[in-house]
Order: sequence, then structure tokens, then C-alpha cells
Amino acid sequence: MNLEQVQELVREGKYFYYTHALTEAKKDGVEPEDIIAVILTGEIIEEYPERKRLLIYGRMANNLPLHVVCDYSAESLVIIPTVYIPDRRLWVRFRIRKPLRGEGRK
Repeated sequence: MNLEQVQELVREGKYFYYTHALTEAKKDGVEPEDIIAVILTGEIIEEYPERKRLLIYGRMANNLPLHVVCDYSAESLVIIPTVYIPDRRLWVRFRIRKPLRGEGRK
């Protein structure tokens, strides 16, 4: 599934949140409308086809970065398992994962 298809399902109201996603959002001060806005305006930064999931990055209205995981395993529904504000120590410009220490070293 591509981003446009995910966005269309969300526009149609064909989505739901896992409780975990709402709990994590609340801890970070993220509202459900922030999550939807990021899905509708964001970009895919990672794809996990074996799990039928996408990681979407975008900025909330307050300009804070947000990552939203979207699960498309149910073809006519988008499931949002988790959301989080990415840690700048782990991401380059919040879009590219930094290698873990020792990774890529010989």
C-alpha cells in the first residue's frame, strides 16, 4: 500500500488506534488530530512490507516532529499501533535512523 492509499482511507475515516498509540501520544502531549494531520501531510521514511507497515514522519502544528506507524494488514482499514516524538540522538533530521554504535564497523 502506498501513502496515497493510506491517506485516502484515513480521509474516509477508515482507521483506528491501538490503545498503546493513544497512551504514547498522551505521554508526549500529542492529540489524535495531530496524528491524523501527520498522516495526511507527512512522508514515508521506512517501509516494513513483511509486517505490512509504514513509518510516516511529519510535523505537528506546533512544529514538533512526529513518527506514526501505520499498519495496512487489513486492506480497507489503517491501524495505528504507535506514535512517538523521535529522539534526535537516534535519527538524522528525524528521517534517517542513525547506525547503532558498532554497526558498520570492522
